[in-house]
Amino acid sequence: MISFNTNLLSNTNENTNPLIEPGATLTPALFESIYETFFDRVYNYFSYRVASREEAEDLTAQVFEQIINRFRQYDPAKGQFQNWLFGIARNALASQFRSKKRHPQAALDESFEEDTAVGPAQQILQLEEHSRLLVYINKLPERDRDLIALRYGAEMSQRQIGEVLKMKESAVAVALGRAVQRLRRHFEKDEIT
Repeated sequence: MISFNTNLLSNTNENTNPLIEPGATLTPALFESIYETFFDRVYNYFSYRVASREEAEDLTAQVFEQIINRFRQYDPAKGQFQNWLFGIARNALASQFRSKKRHPQAALDESFEEDTAVGPAQQILQLEEHSRLLVYINKLPERDRDLIALRYGAEMSQRQIGEVLKMKESAVAVALGRAVQRLRRHFEKDEIT
């Protein structure tokens, strides 16, 4: 029997946006700060959207490469840095999906989550639950998948998601609530069968 585990959908990081001044140059120290601030959030966003750890790692690397290549294009007057960064992440994901001509199924790599603090039996249960979560997320409409990945993978607030997706915060709240309800129904359906 499977239960819907909201621990997999926890949000721990409300606002950790490095301040980037207009006309700033991407120095190694600034890039390191950006990398340390956003790496986990970008990687987690992709882990909610793609089928394997390697795919999430490749996409994450592409995003940080794009930051290096396009940093001069970022304009703080147009919005927060994280919105620009997650725009790059969403475009990288869309580009990969277009190149594959399909949405990946959740054939999760067994080493996706390596947690040495728990025993092997617990690791297997966590992998199965995470794998099942990805299967159900992939059954949702594209917009729902993106909302869930931004909220719980990238740990963005509803206001921040609204800025990235060009939606009102209240619309994000409603859409996200409905997406989570649809996801929960998939889990509950599995419990019954």
